[in-house]
Amino acid sequence: MDKLIVLKLDGDCEQGFRCTLKIGENNQFPSTDFTGSENLPPNPELAAFEAEHWLEKYRPLGSHSRRRRHQQNFVHLIYPFLHPNTKKNSAVKSVTTGFSFRIKPKRMSSRPSLNDCKESGEKLAQMMNDWLSSPEFAKVDRMIGDNLNRDEEARVLICTDDKHLQKLPWNRWNLFTERFPNAEPSLSKLNYVKSEIPRKPVRKSLVKILVILGNSAGIDVTKDQKIFENLSNADVRFLVEPKRDEINDQLWEEAWDIIFFAGHGETENDTGKIYINQTDSLTIDELWYGLRKAVNKGLQLAIFNCCDGLGLARNLDDFQMIPQMILMRELVPDFVAQEFLKCFLKEFVDGKSLYAAAREARHRLEGFEDRFPCASWLPIIWQHPAAIPPVWNDFLLPPDSAVAEEVLIAVAAPKRPQVKVFSRWRAVVLASAGCSLAVMGARYLGVLEPVELSMFDRLLGQREPELIDNRLLVVEITDKDASQYGYPQNDATLAVALDKLQKFKPLAIGLNMHRNSAREPGRQKLISLFNNNPNIITICSYSSTDKNFDPAPEFSETQLTNQVSFSNLPKDELGNEKGASVRRQFLSYDPKLSNFANNCKTPNSFSLQLALRFLENQGIKSETTQNQEWRIGDVTFPRLAKRTVGYQNVNASVSQVLLNYRANNPKPAFKVTLQEVLSGKITSDLVKDKIVLIGHTSEVSKDYADTLYGKMPVVWIHTQMVSQILSAVIDKRPLLWVLPQWQGIQWGDAIFVWLVAVTGGLLAGRGRSLLVLTIAGGAMIFVVYQGCMAIMAFGGWMPLVPAVLALVATGGILFLYDRS
Repeated sequence: MDKLIVLKLDGDCEQGFRCTLKIGENNQFPSTDFTGSENLPPNPELAAFEAEHWLEKYRPLGSHSRRRRHQQNFVHLIYPFLHPNTKKNSAVKSVTTGFSFRIKPKRMSSRPSLNDCKESGEKLAQMMNDWLSSPEFAKVDRMIGDNLNRDEEARVLICTDDKHLQKLPWNRWNLFTERFPNAEPSLSKLNYVKSEIPRKPVRKSLVKILVILGNSAGIDVTKDQKIFENLSNADVRFLVEPKRDEINDQLWEEAWDIIFFAGHGETENDTGKIYINQTDSLTIDELWYGLRKAVNKGLQLAIFNCCDGLGLARNLDDFQMIPQMILMRELVPDFVAQEFLKCFLKEFVDGKSLYAAAREARHRLEGFEDRFPCASWLPIIWQHPAAIPPVWNDFLLPPDSAVAEEVLIAVAAPKRPQVKVFSRWRAVVLASAGCSLAVMGARYLGVLEPVELSMFDRLLGQREPELIDNRLLVVEITDKDASQYGYPQNDATLAVALDKLQKFKPLAIGLNMHRNSAREPGRQKLISLFNNNPNIITICSYSSTDKNFDPAPEFSETQLTNQVSFSNLPKDELGNEKGASVRRQFLSYDPKLSNFANNCKTPNSFSLQLALRFLENQGIKSETTQNQEWRIGDVTFPRLAKRTVGYQNVNASVSQVLLNYRANNPKPAFKVTLQEVLSGKITSDLVKDKIVLIGHTSEVSKDYADTLYGKMPVVWIHTQMVSQILSAVIDKRPLLWVLPQWQGIQWGDAIFVWLVAVTGGLLAGRGRSLLVLTIAGGAMIFVVYQGCMAIMAFGGWMPLVPAVLALVATGGILFLYDRS
């Protein structure tokens, strides 16, 4: 052929198409546009009629002829339209002629006649020609006419992603039927990777052809087989109803010039599939690496002699890797498929070009259109724009050449095993390990800490709600109480409240207020209550230089040990929207090891002191282990290491654990107000044998801290901490735990991150396109997230953020590596 005409149609039938025309000489891909911004006008009617023609006039013909056996003129052309209630996959046969069809059939109730289909086809062709004759397209039409001679052979490559245009009968365009009969249309995607120029055919002594004969239920693929058996100068290998691995092995191990498939095929949800045996089907995604390997070894042509091949082409053409394909754009009768193959191979082997041979075979099908409407419309070439179509002799060495003799010797010699620099698994392992190390290194430096702690809050906050802890009561000093009794309240008011509560015999009362300075009146009475009731516990702060946070100076040494506890909260100073959030719980520290100059020397935290009072009353003993970990009953509270999951610099001198907030319950206990206590409105049932905490919830006190539930009064945070200890020891509610580590090396987290990263590498191997990889990667991230959330329900904090980062990085690197 002398000319290559590339017509790009960018758009859709609703908005119209921007047209770009390129014309090249001597089969070379043109680089200069002949047109500017010409357009084809919108034509939604054409798109609608195209869909109606194929779906309502063409496809149901088989159902009609099968049911009306007495009408001998109606031939069972194709399988019925897909129907969701079909339960059996069986091939369809015409009851009048014995013709079979290369698709698995399903039922349809619509029954148009043969003439209806012919008339519909003529109308579709006329509508297409009317549209292409529009004034907006006149310049494009004129430029083609000015650059072609009537008898000149030419390839007209129509590049579009519009599915309606791909199914139009371009062979019926007046350009081909009236003006340039030696021009032949083909299809291609709108855009392709220009850097991937297809290889030219590798000359051999014989043309290497792989013939795959798939599921043949109800059709006769032996005729296809006989056609190839009779080919000259061809080395043909047949795979009859093979397994997937057999096909894959052939694609990887041999160098093929042509691949051919005959059998059942179809397109569902824009995904083409071929049925390779009675039980298995394959999509192009599942063969992509093998096909790419075949192309790298010289594959030039793939012929899919089965129904509905455009779905195969769209997937197979993801990177425009196969130079040429011949497909059936719709459902094809077995007889038509056989006739096309026979005529095409005869013309092709006799020396005609690929396009000329396809054109001759297609014209031969026109003779069958009295029985098979639109038969000549079915075959279509799907073309890589930069590929030059071969002729048969391009695959063969010149006769009697010295090179041919050398090739024969080389073929006879034993093959050396192929050396692979990186196997697929090795590439996945190396990439995943490298990405995991990089992510864990960034984590070691603290880069990921804010994101990980934020995700920790999110996972904790999405657990199922828990009931309140009925062993606790909180006395809130509200805004109304602060207005009525003043702020801060004097010692007399607190003494009255403590006295009233004490009459109901609580196990412990925790006063979450600093009372270093006297607030008369009532100081003596308040101190007397502490002296006479050792179950009343108050607080101090060990790191403050403000004397107001010291214990009361009236307390004895015994009271400083047994009735005073530190109230410090571990706040994560992070530059995020939650500020200094509380995610951990202090249990104790050794005052002898501290360098604080104040008088708060009590070793136990407020929450631990209150919980131990309750548990000791239950006969549950406590102790500290050699590792300075608290063991209460049979439950050990493992202290946090310096590096714990997202934390990379925990103060290891203080015994602390992660705070397992009661799920979706910021206030996990019964509550009353100070006014209700003072006015005698509470009952014994609320107080007796319980832990009572008293603290400010008023705005004026500003006694709040950030948590995963937002701003929370500090008294309620201490309540959460007391509840955690009681629930872990008595109810066996899980403490938060992490994966194992050794000497500050978080090897458990590293293994988890690496395993997830390996999954990302495997996904990159399966997802040929960026869209497929993105969807698969998103699904995998969702699975990992849901898995981490499920484990969190049992107390496990998994390294979700590093795992997701490693997954994405590994998948992206291998995706780029595979295409480099």
